This record gives sequence, C-alpha cells and structure tokens, in this order.
Amino acid sequence: MVHSPGAELGLITARNFRRFLFEDAIDPGAFREQHQNFVNLLRTEGVDVVPLTGLLPENEAHAERIAKSPNLVYMRDTVVVTAHGYIKMRMNSAARRMEPEIADLAMRLQGLRTLARVASPATMEGGDLIFLDEETLMVGVGNRTSMSALDGLRTATRPLGLHRVIAVKLPPSVIHLDGTMMILDRDLAIAHSGSLTEPAISFTGGRSKRLRVVKFLKKAGFRVVEVTDYERKRRATNLVTLGPRKVIGYGGNTRVKRELERDGVDFIEFDGSELIRGGGGPRCMTAPITRD
Repeated sequence: MVHSPGAELGLITARNFRRFLFEDAIDPGAFREQHQNFVNLLRTEGVDVVPLTGLLPENEAHAERIAKSPNLVYMRDTVVVTAHGYIKMRMNSAARRMEPEIADLAMRLQGLRTLARVASPATMEGGDLIFLDEETLMVGVGNRTSMSALDGLRTATRPLGLHRVIAVKLPPSVIHLDGTMMILDRDLAIAHSGSLTEPAISFTGGRSKRLRVVKFLKKAGFRVVEVTDYERKRRATNLVTLGPRKVIGYGGNTRVKRELERDGVDFIEFDGSELIRGGGGPRCMTAPITRD
C-alpha cells in the first residue's frame, strides 16, 4: 500500500516544514514525480502496488483528513500487517495523529483482522518495527515509539509464536530503527553501529537480558555491512527489501551500493533527491499488506 501525495504537500513551506517533521522545504511537483517513479519501479519489479485512496470510499471526510496529512506518504509508520493481523499505530506528533485512523479504515475495509491497537498515551510507529526472522521482532524505542507501547505489543503477540522481542534504545538523533539498520537476507544485514551503541533488551518468554545489537547480529550468523554517519543521513539503511538480497534504495550511496553488490545484492536505485527532504526513505513509503 502506498499513498501518492497530492495537494497536501502545499502545506509545507520554508517557514513551517519542521512543524510537519520535514527536513527542508520541498518542490511539490518534483516530490510527486519522484514518488511516482518509485511506484513505477515497484510495479516493474513485480510488486502489486495498491493506492491508499483506492481502498477508501470517496467522501469529503476522508478527503479532508488526507488534505491535512502531508506525512501520509510515509505509509510504513501508520500500520504494520503480520500473518496474524494488523497493528494500528499511534503517532507521537500531533501533525501525524490522523494518519493511523486513515490506514485503519483501509485495513478494515479489506477485511483484515486487528491484532493490536496502540492506545494513548503510548506511541508506536511502523518504522521502528523490523522482523529479524519469523520468531524475532526488533523494536526501536526512542523519539517515536515508547516502551509502554512495546510492552502492550508483547502482550498482544505472545500467542503468535514470537520467540523473542528485542527493545533497541535509539539516540535522539535517530527517528526510527529502520534509519539505523535493515535485514537484507537470512545472513546479511546493513547497520549504522554508531546509532546502536546502547544495550538492547531481549525479552524471551518471561526472561530478559541485555545485548549489543551489532554483536548479536554477528553472533546470529549475519554479515553486517557498516554505514557511516553521512550515509545514514542519506538513508543508506532505509531500503525496501523485495526478496533475499534484492533491494530498492535512493541513489547517491555509491560506496554502500558497491559493498552490497559484493555480497550478491541486486541494488536497484532511483533518484530520491527531493523525497529525502521529507525525512524518510523508500521503506518508509511502503506498507506491505501481503507477502509471498
């Protein structure tokens, strides 16, 4: 599921872009064009892309909500769909508070089962959730996701076969966990270790223990490709994984692309020079509904 941004981008100006969580003012036309190029690329690679607006009834109330939500383009944060149902998020910023309501309606209209709903005052955003494998969920805890939300999610998912939930403490400079790392295959990951220095807490059943994320990944059999501070800011870890060792990412991270290709990764890049001003990467702009 994606949302192709429309007139709501006109809300972003040189004076207020920070209030809407953007990193800079944007050229709305160029932003929309690059997003459409991304959608076209997904379709070329065999992805069934469903526009959010195509899942909603056409009425004035929905149109008004979307018109006030320029961050809705970052669909990943609003909802996470699992094999057992979807998790409705709750945003930390008032500027994004309506977005999960829009995505929630779309999910219900498709007949998807609700697995969990993050309730006030807890907050959680989908960019902080990364499945290491079928039994291990990593959750970034920091600016956007609270520990209380993670505790609620652990309770909701306990019967589903999740063996381990890992709470990863993020520094203030990091928005989401997917801005620091990504799993690219069962034995390959990419990470900015400088953002993952705080001990994480691994919850297994009723037990917990502390661990170092990068060290844990390596011990679990992952080769970890490291990125620099600059590359992290250029969204080098925010990749859409289409399959084992096949990803889509922004162009410009030449060294990272070359390093991943040495590991057999098919790295498909596109121009996101305007999109990056919004503060998100390619992964942020997709909300997977079903997977092979």
